Amino acid sequence: MRTDSAHMVPGLALKGSLSIAFAAGLWGLYWIPLRHLDEAGIGPLWASCLTMACALPFAFLAAWKFSSRPARGDLPWIALFGAGIGLSAPLYFTAVTSTDVIRAIFLFYMLPIWTTLIDRAIFGIRLDIARAFAVLIAFVGLWLLLGGDGGLPLPRNAGDWSAIGAGFCWGMTLSLVRARPAIDPHLSTLSAIAGAVVMSALVALVAGASLPPSGAMTAGLSLAMVAFGAFAMWPSVIGQLWGARLVPATRAALLTMTELLVATVSAALLIGTTLTSVQLIGGLVIIAAVLVDVLGVKDVG
Repeated sequence: MRTDSAHMVPGLALKGSLSIAFAAGLWGLYWIPLRHLDEAGIGPLWASCLTMACALPFAFLAAWKFSSRPARGDLPWIALFGAGIGLSAPLYFTAVTSTDVIRAIFLFYMLPIWTTLIDRAIFGIRLDIARAFAVLIAFVGLWLLLGGDGGLPLPRNAGDWSAIGAGFCWGMTLSLVRARPAIDPHLSTLSAIAGAVVMSALVALVAGASLPPSGAMTAGLSLAMVAFGAFAMWPSVIGQLWGARLVPATRAALLTMTELLVATVSAALLIGTTLTSVQLIGGLVIIAAVLVDVLGVKDVG
């Protein structure tokens, strides 16, 4: 069983929780560059590749400047972090572009289930009643935020299964990061972003996605993408992986739902999408679920 080092240091788990919540919220702005790239004629897989590639130089510079030389035994784990996030990125964008978006998002955010199962099967960590209740509340809030007016979001096609696969890969990575908290998060972030670039490009090539048209990346769009990589994408990834070292993986999975809140509110503010009362209630329920877990669950290892 793992030692809960965050529990031993007062306030450290709270800092980890805040880091994940804020960083995942930054991920909720991901739709902005993807929207502009789509308008430029760049498909979702290449857009995913390009967006992550814009964050890669900053991840490399941070790892070079701040990280120490990894132990030989850490290298397989760092590679696993990259593989998990790397596979999750193209699977997620394949899902949201090839099936019903709401169902795909819901199926992706089943990841608290995967982190719970992985923690139990591999690390022997039990799910107590308070955390189980928090997960249940979060799913209710998620369904309300996504509309709450339809049949059960069960997988029906390859896109739906891609969403489940993306959530599983992300949840697995959260559990693995938590299992090796001593690994430098700058190295984990570099591996994750590089893995996302490589896997997105490979999936795009295998799927026969059309290459971006000549001249699609204008100077203005290129500068905007680099700025997004520096101030949103790289901070989002490192914030989540830094925080995931300090809190239980199931809590980390719940905290990533701030992405949905930021995406929903930012879309309403920037492009005029409407927020229904049901969606607002759903957002508040998700926040309540996170608070139940952060404030009501004592983690002892």
